Amino acid sequence: MLLAVDQLKESEHRYDVIAALPTRDAVSDFNEATFVQDIAPVITKGNILGTDENLAKRKEMLEEVGREPVDFAFERAIGKNDSVYSNFIGLIGDAKRRVGRIAIKKGIKPVGFATGFMVSEQLMLTNWHVFPSINDVADSEIQFFYELDTLGNPGTSTCFKLRSDIFYHASKELDYCFVAVNPMDTDNKVKLVDIGYIFLDPGLGKLGNEEEEALNIIHHPNGDYMQLSIRENLFVKITPVSIWYKTDTAPGSSGSPVFNDQWQVVALHHMGIGKKNASGDYIDKDGNVIPKINGKIKASQVVWEANEGMRISVILNDLFSSFPDTPLTNGLKRRPGSKTSIIEGQQMLGPEKSVNPLPPHSDMEALNSNSANVNISFPASLIEKNGTLTININQGSNNTPTRPAQKVTTLTAIEEVDSLETKKLEESLDLSGCKGYQSRFLGSRFDIPLPQPQNEIKKFIAKINGTDSAVLKYYNYSTIFHAVRMMPILSGINVNGDLAQRLDNTERKDIWLRDNRLSFDIQLDDSYYKKSGFDRGHMSRREDANWGSTADDAKRNADLTCMYTNACPQVAKLNQSSKKGLWGLLEKIVLESGAKVEKGEMARISVFNGPIFKDSDPVFKGIQVPMSFYKIILWLTKNGNLKATAFKLSQEELVDEIDFEQLDLDQNLEFKEYQCSIRSLHESTKIDFSSLFSFDTFKDLTSNEATINSTFEVMSHIDKFINE
Repeated sequence: MLLAVDQLKESEHRYDVIAALPTRDAVSDFNEATFVQDIAPVITKGNILGTDENLAKRKEMLEEVGREPVDFAFERAIGKNDSVYSNFIGLIGDAKRRVGRIAIKKGIKPVGFATGFMVSEQLMLTNWHVFPSINDVADSEIQFFYELDTLGNPGTSTCFKLRSDIFYHASKELDYCFVAVNPMDTDNKVKLVDIGYIFLDPGLGKLGNEEEEALNIIHHPNGDYMQLSIRENLFVKITPVSIWYKTDTAPGSSGSPVFNDQWQVVALHHMGIGKKNASGDYIDKDGNVIPKINGKIKASQVVWEANEGMRISVILNDLFSSFPDTPLTNGLKRRPGSKTSIIEGQQMLGPEKSVNPLPPHSDMEALNSNSANVNISFPASLIEKNGTLTININQGSNNTPTRPAQKVTTLTAIEEVDSLETKKLEESLDLSGCKGYQSRFLGSRFDIPLPQPQNEIKKFIAKINGTDSAVLKYYNYSTIFHAVRMMPILSGINVNGDLAQRLDNTERKDIWLRDNRLSFDIQLDDSYYKKSGFDRGHMSRREDANWGSTADDAKRNADLTCMYTNACPQVAKLNQSSKKGLWGLLEKIVLESGAKVEKGEMARISVFNGPIFKDSDPVFKGIQVPMSFYKIILWLTKNGNLKATAFKLSQEELVDEIDFEQLDLDQNLEFKEYQCSIRSLHESTKIDFSSLFSFDTFKDLTSNEATINSTFEVMSHIDKFINE
């Protein structure tokens, strides 16, 4: 994310002015023009109390909140006690579930990250410099529960689209931005109201005096998993519009809520004082000058020496001066669970018909009306601020106008991608919203978790950077990756055969990427496959992931199967069904025929795929290439019984055109396709498939493998169990 140098200089100027002012009692020495340029005086008038008055107000606020004994809390507020009651932990839990990571996106490509938090049932709050205009919101999302669990593994985040077409209002001067959030998550499973929100109390008395009270911050520095800065953030100064504090808040924490010990929001984290060299240039942690780009510098490179947060009471005053009584902004006046307003509204200047406070020439969706007469009213404060208002009136129709199409870059929109562009895509790819393989996909009665590596190979399994998690989650599928063989050991996918979910009819174009959650050094890339004679063999098929609630979702899901963490080297005769390869034909017959037999749960299949590594596997370009692969298919029969069948296929007799290192293959052997027992795969892959033994259709056979010489035999086998 880029920060305007002018904004940084304004923060520095404010800090320089207040540095010499010792206490609140020096408020009369403030040059208010320094702090409130372009802000109506009524917004900040009288909002700094003297020391004695403030302490009295602080005690009143503690009593009103009532989360701990007042005297105990007051001692902590004036710096004489560092203890907290155990309910402090519960209050943290309540607060953090309403704070999310903002992924600033153009199409599927993230261009930056920030923090935001829910402040009503529909509105989220972040900084203006995160979304300077309505168009900057674009395809951005807010992701809740983007955090590590108690074992250090990434949890499952819940993503909601931002809806600037419903509500967008921002202030450059106070660096805040309110944006509406879609009422359902991107998977259409979680309601926004179930996330909840943090009530913003506009009253004074939320903080004690300078150099005494500690602050707390919940944030996503640099887009990382959620972090908490607890009670090491000392409140040091107050101005008519902001507070200053010393904290370890890292770059990328723009839009974070700043809390007192009662977990009331006291400020919206803004920015601060960046470190400079003797020449006045901003420098990074290594002392290098941060280059300017159109008057802006990268926030992630700034070394912060002090931090500023915009006061919540001022933000609310400013918002309500423009929108004193609209349905969406009135939501900020109610505490969670209450239907009545807590905040006394300012004098009404007239009811507003539109809930979207956009500039006159915005590209928001128009509102239609069947009324013959239209009365338009708006707050007088808008004239005071802007001087001029332009009103455009268009004739309504039955068709709601749509927004102009935005030009975005998606994976499949790129015609040719060179290695440099590919690397940029890889580095910017945001996979935080991916849910991965779902264990209850075949119905609530069956919990089929992703099989895990046995102890013998656990030491070779790659873990996501900075975590203990070995599961790479994508859309509709997950993989577990072997760091030495540089290939997946397992790829598990949920396949939905419902035609209503298969809406993508675009032409296929594969663009292969490495996963930025792992070191690129342990992943194969185009340089390995180029002119090798090998295909990048999907373990979880592109076609299997090509489903979703919309055509765009389905295409996105399919595109992201083209990950090197989901591929193994396979010769075309094995990989491509179009070349009569039995591996591709097996998928086509079993998955496409089986998955679409019945509606609902009967149209679903789960599949586990992967290579069978052997010490004797041949070497190509320094990497051992697996000669055999497995596929386990799970489905429900007509009677609701869970069945599983496994296949093992070999490419050992098909690799005659590959120039292996120190290897001489017999090129005259006949290729065979095998059905095999799941127990045999449990032994040969060193992956724990034991939970599937009881569902294996092979269990009554006397051998662990059976030769199947035709695709007809494959279909006959599947038909037998589908119709049970």
